[in-house]
Amino acid sequence: MIIMAQEKQERPVKDKLLAQIMALNEADDKKVIKTRARRTKIRKEFVGHTLAVFNGQDYTRVHITSEMEGRTLAKVAPRISPTAQAKFLSIPPRKMRQVASLIKGLPAEKALGILNFTPKIAAEHMARTLKAAVANVLSVEGTDSLNPEDLHVKQIVVSAGPIAKRIQYRSMGRVYRIRKRYCHLAIYLAEKSDTAKAVVTQSEPTKAAKSTKTDKPATKAKKAKSAAKPAAKKTAKKTTAKAGTKKTATKTTTTAKKTAKASKPKADTKKK
Repeated sequence: MIIMAQEKQERPVKDKLLAQIMALNEADDKKVIKTRARRTKIRKEFVGHTLAVFNGQDYTRVHITSEMEGRTLAKVAPRISPTAQAKFLSIPPRKMRQVASLIKGLPAEKALGILNFTPKIAAEHMARTLKAAVANVLSVEGTDSLNPEDLHVKQIVVSAGPIAKRIQYRSMGRVYRIRKRYCHLAIYLAEKSDTAKAVVTQSEPTKAAKSTKTDKPATKAKKAKSAAKPAAKKTAKKTTAKAGTKKTATKTTTTAKKTAKASKPKADTKKK
């Protein structure tokens, strides 16, 4: 019986996540562990560790505390579900990703306009799914608290679906293999955050301030030119006034000489 108990203790742990955490506890290390096992229950060994749990879109870090014991990782890290999705579309994932790259990160209204004028079958499926995504968001939040123009395409996930195997009969008893590929489409919509709006509103006055700063030397030069013009006019007036006074002075001197000559009595030139 004692030997059986020792064998039970030495058996390896089947749970991979628990085995990793026990190895970290033995090494006294607090390394972040990535995991997709959302159904595993949190045990005492998990307390004090940080786990990066997959939420369907990315890994979210969760610090395990004693209050989380007995709960699953799915309840601790809620899953981010797509706004709308379409499955088993009879289009290869490669062709669907080409259309997805056109509208990723754009506003929903602009993305619909692009898809309506894209001559591809994948664009029709994506436009239909995008309309469903907008309708889902508006049905949950309502138009009172949400403006449809603020919605934008946050992310588009195109995953590979099953492959249907078909054959095509050819000449001389030969058969060609045809692989018909399917894909799954998921669209994530998001609203423009208030921080982004604040950044946009703050950036406009800063641009105006920059333009005013850059315009200061130009305005200074203009002011200097405008100040130089009246100064030049004043100097020109002074010079013209001086020239006028000189001319008047010369005129007065010539007239005085003439009058003095006329006033002198003429001497008798005849001899007695």
